[in-house]
Amino acid sequence: MFSLVPALLLLPAVLAGVVSPNALQPELDTRAVAAVSPNKTCGVLEAGVNNGYTCPGDTACCSRYGYCGTTDAFCLTTAGCQTRYSNTTGSCYAPKSGSTLTVDGTCGTTANGKNGYRCPPAPGATCCSAAGFCGNTTDHCDVNNGCQAGFGTCTGVKGPKLF
Repeated sequence: MFSLVPALLLLPAVLAGVVSPNALQPELDTRAVAAVSPNKTCGVLEAGVNNGYTCPGDTACCSRYGYCGTTDAFCLTTAGCQTRYSNTTGSCYAPKSGSTLTVDGTCGTTANGKNGYRCPPAPGATCCSAAGFCGNTTDHCDVNNGCQAGFGTCTGVKGPKLF
């Protein structure tokens, strides 16, 4: 109770715009960081809003949306995994260029493809375009249009463009 008093005293200043709302963040960020989540919510963002729970061992990663889980959508640092609220410091991890499947539709390492994600092998969006997006059109799949072969399926033979 008394640890919240400084934060409550700042509330009028925050509402008036004199103090940044982030001034309250350190107080909220440390109050329950060690408590294991009773309901698979975690952190202080989205579903975990201000609870500060840490994920349990069987669902070790805290996603950017405040839920515990184990897939890339929860554990990738590029997807916003919250290291502080994940079960161990090694729970969150970086993608492996060319092998980690996309979690957001981007792929490769050019243009929008900054994370090196690979397009899924299932039909529908298997090709990685020069623009860094997964898809299945000629713009995505043709090597002459810049398809990124290391990050998805490409078609055609590399050669001069015929206009």
